[in-house]
Amino acid sequence: MERYAKLNDDEFRFIARMEDNETAMPKGALVVAAGTPAEELFVLKEGWAVARRTLPDNRGQVLRVYLPGEVIGLTGLGLSRNAHDVVMLTSGTVCPFPNAHMTAIYDKAPRVAALFTAISGLDQVSLMDRLAVMGAGTARERMAHFLLDLHERLLVTNPDLGRRFRLPLRQVDIGEVLGLTKVYVNRMLKAFTEEGLIEIHRPYVRILKPEVLRDLAGYENRYDDVDHSWFPAASRNDL
Repeated sequence: MERYAKLNDDEFRFIARMEDNETAMPKGALVVAAGTPAEELFVLKEGWAVARRTLPDNRGQVLRVYLPGEVIGLTGLGLSRNAHDVVMLTSGTVCPFPNAHMTAIYDKAPRVAALFTAISGLDQVSLMDRLAVMGAGTARERMAHFLLDLHERLLVTNPDLGRRFRLPLRQVDIGEVLGLTKVYVNRMLKAFTEEGLIEIHRPYVRILKPEVLRDLAGYENRYDDVDHSWFPAASRNDL
């Protein structure tokens, strides 16, 4: 969050309370069940998770990949019930944070509340970008967008990451993200490797030619485009 706004000590301590209650989660564990009351947000402190929907014929669609440091449930804060299942893709740690605590954020820390609002809006815009490439893009464009977007989001919490990152998704998982078969995912990754666009040493991927991938997918990095000029002044109340 400090990438987008410099926090004072009071605000930093207030946000840190979101990680007071850590819960270890094994791979495959259900973090959120669709249709249950939406009573908590979750900070994904460690590990990867996915929001997933199972279609009537038992086909799956991954709607969102959650990365370490991201907040699960923020975009659905206005709903009374959870819209989708969220499942741990790897083992990790989540920190539940009751929705009711958001009241204190809006009441006592308006700049932190504005930051949450901005990040939620950023998520929505990035998801609309993904929807556009899913609806009108080719398989190559979808794959290029997917790899670039994961890398840019990982850079938010780890700016020294470089171009190499761990990708713990199986090819079948990537297929559920992109609406492609496992065979097609394998073909696309092989083609990108042969063209020198990426390098794969499982479970790691290295982006070799980001500018070519950006041109291919028409990718825009939304994560460096947060406007905080409208944020309220920093609060120094007893948070």
